[in-house]
Amino acid sequence: MYPSTWVNRLKTEWPYTVESKKTLLTTAMKQGLIILCYLFYAACAQAGMPLKIGVLLIEDAVPLYVAEQEAFFAGENIEVELIPFLSALERDSALAAAAIDGAITDPMGAILFDKGRGMLKITSLALGKTSSEGIFAVLASPKSSIKEVGDLKNVAIAISNATIIEYVTERLLENHGFTSEEIKTIEVKKMPIRMQMLLSDSVDAATLPEPLASIAVAGGARLIVSDAVSKESLSQTVMVFRTKVLDERKNEVAAFFRALQKGISAINTQPETYRELFVEKGRIPPFLAREYVIPQYPHPEPFSRSLYDPVVQWLVEKKLVEPLPYETMVSTDFRGE
Repeated sequence: MYPSTWVNRLKTEWPYTVESKKTLLTTAMKQGLIILCYLFYAACAQAGMPLKIGVLLIEDAVPLYVAEQEAFFAGENIEVELIPFLSALERDSALAAAAIDGAITDPMGAILFDKGRGMLKITSLALGKTSSEGIFAVLASPKSSIKEVGDLKNVAIAISNATIIEYVTERLLENHGFTSEEIKTIEVKKMPIRMQMLLSDSVDAATLPEPLASIAVAGGARLIVSDAVSKESLSQTVMVFRTKVLDERKNEVAAFFRALQKGISAINTQPETYRELFVEKGRIPPFLAREYVIPQYPHPEPFSRSLYDPVVQWLVEKKLVEPLPYETMVSTDFRGE
């Protein structure tokens, strides 16, 4: 086809006149306006979305519920939705699916979840700044002959492998002079079953967190050693956020922590005011409700290297992760300072 013929055909099939130019320009402007409106709507929608925080029904989550009850979140002009989960597996699945923005977990669980892939970051310490905030105990069954820590040598202790439970058990016994060969364990993953096996003398010893440890003692088990009287903090819980949330919603995350700090101050100042809420959200059994000691919660602060390094070192020794630098897993600027 010759050029002149091609031009004539183009004029016939698509008369590129002044009017058509106006029409094209008008259409383009309309489409551009639609796109701008969509982008504006999307930005507003994201700004109006609540921060979704996954929690287990444990005492570590109580300050969040206080901040919700006292409208501290609303006072910071943010909406926070607390989403309870029945298990850590369900919570972690929600994190992986981006169905929640952050969660309360333990540092070991966070590191094993991410393994340096950049999916989430440990932000603030929740509980465990000092050993007095420890919640784990090794207990002996009612009919066992175990009376003191030394009696646990070469005794199979029921735990959950590759978890904070195993870590605390080993660290506690090592601090009492046990060699690695003298520490024996058996896996019973589900904690309620572990407690029942302990109370029925199906195992001689088990490691349990509060309030299950206190429930077991009330049922006849003997408390042998607890991380609450350790020389150093061995167990912590932490707040984690998905990395994308920390990058894209910095102001909201900072406001979240300001509100959380107010909730923590309220509990630490007047703990008895929140006992009913504490019992409900911490799943404290009725017979322990009046005497159970409400912890003093640490204010939001970055998870320290001194707490991070021993956990990573233990995980590396167990060949569960490769060495992970502190900066890979921990965010220190979550408060917007």
